Amino acid sequence: MFTEHMMHACKGRSTHMSVPNAVRWEDLDPAKIENMISVLISRLHTTVQRIDGSGGDGGRDVQIPLESGLVIYEVKSFTGRLTDSRKNQIKRSLKKAKTHNPKHWHLVMPLDLTPGELEWYNGLKTAYAFVSDFTRGRTWLDSEMASRPDIARYYVGDSNSEIVSCLREIREEEAGLSNGAPDAIARIKRVVSRLNEVDPHYKFGIQVHTDGSVKTTIFPRYPGAELDRPIIIKTKFTFPKTPEGEAAAADFRDSMDYGVPTEVSGDYVQSVEIDAPAGLGGSFSGGTFALGPPNDSELPESDDNRYSAVVTNSGGSPLATVPLTLSRRYRGGKGAHIELSDITGYLTVHARINIAERTGAFTFSFAHKEGVLPSALLQTVKFLAHMKAGNQWGLAVNGVVTQLHTLSEAFMPDIVEYGRYLKNLTEFQEHTGFPFPVPEELTETDAKNLKRALYLIQGNSLVHSWDRASMTFTREGIENWRAVTGSEPRQLLIQEDFFTEICGNRIYVGQVRKHIATARVVNLPETEGTDSTEFPVSLVPGDDRNFTTTLVPRNADEL
Repeated sequence: MFTEHMMHACKGRSTHMSVPNAVRWEDLDPAKIENMISVLISRLHTTVQRIDGSGGDGGRDVQIPLESGLVIYEVKSFTGRLTDSRKNQIKRSLKKAKTHNPKHWHLVMPLDLTPGELEWYNGLKTAYAFVSDFTRGRTWLDSEMASRPDIARYYVGDSNSEIVSCLREIREEEAGLSNGAPDAIARIKRVVSRLNEVDPHYKFGIQVHTDGSVKTTIFPRYPGAELDRPIIIKTKFTFPKTPEGEAAAADFRDSMDYGVPTEVSGDYVQSVEIDAPAGLGGSFSGGTFALGPPNDSELPESDDNRYSAVVTNSGGSPLATVPLTLSRRYRGGKGAHIELSDITGYLTVHARINIAERTGAFTFSFAHKEGVLPSALLQTVKFLAHMKAGNQWGLAVNGVVTQLHTLSEAFMPDIVEYGRYLKNLTEFQEHTGFPFPVPEELTETDAKNLKRALYLIQGNSLVHSWDRASMTFTREGIENWRAVTGSEPRQLLIQEDFFTEICGNRIYVGQVRKHIATARVVNLPETEGTDSTEFPVSLVPGDDRNFTTTLVPRNADEL
């Protein structure tokens, strides 16, 4: 039973549950406390936005924009009692936060409130209805930090040496692995697991290659981790006054100004200093230096805009349009570089935007891509055929062209011939119902077969001369020929399937009708006294040596 004296002794003091290895908040400087709490909130809510307080945080150290409204976390480093000065600080933060119209506002600090302080805090709700109940004090912080010891270990302890020790362990040889590869794999997994327990900002992946080299990959634990613990790279380059050196320097400036990926050869790298987590930094010399984002971050963020390239005549009347998709976006110190491509990937438009000078430069490239059907590419080529001197082109965003550029010369003078080639491929494939991708080039035989087949498809007849032919007659056919024609020449009409071969594909074109003007049998065989049902005969032309081949018309397509 508490005595009255004991009850009085407890007044004015806050108590909190004891947590093993709890953080000694009162021993830490305010900046470190606020960093630790902000990282904790970022780990709890991966959609948070950190607010840089260097210019005033507007009463919101951390915020979460939700569909239901804005949630604000105000972080304070208070470890002692709430004095009038500290209460005024909280009120000023609330006043600033109100301008953002938040749905909820949470106060987080390493301090559990006394009943009197809690009564004062709840009184704030009268003027600020968005203030939440106070539930994120020292007890809450100690519990959450205990579940994530890497945060306190990083800011309070010596986590860096522990990380370095883990990485060193991977590189050490271990003799006599009792279970071979499974034992080695299990050991690496244990080390990676330990490594991922000691840094609050990043996770690490380890790849050990067959040559013994080890590759460590760094992944941010939450959005904004790279701002809380940035990776800083300092480099020194030496570019000689040679054509190669000046070209390398230009590529380097291009990468810095517009973010375009490039590689600087080790010949021009004087030194590299990297300040990175997990002891992965250090001083280096030589080696190729790659500049640019990782492959997955080259892809643009979600973009709902519609892009297209438009070509017009000199008067501005549209001639052709090709839809474009944003495929790459880079950013640098001066501006941005974006790449847009047509649906086939053959055509790429490169746009270089200098934001400060409000200028732009555009270039086009056209290159073969595997697996594209000629019918899909044809529209793009028709567009490029209009890209010639005197016409204008412009980039349309959501159907609006802001500026037209006059063309001084044709983009691809020989594109018209290429377009005819695509039209031929498309017509052939539509007739045969046998699609195949645009070949990078046709062999001489393929080109000849395509030309012959198209000639027939377009309703023309092939006329050839002949000298000798062999055919197989039935018994009935022999007797009929002898009775009707005998040794005199006669005309023949033959109908058969016609196949052609293009790009390794044997393609059925249709049935052809061959009309032989005159033909006579050299020796008509006797059928009496034999059990044979088929008889080979030799034919030679009569006075007219020509025969004509025509494609039999097909039924109309159902579509």
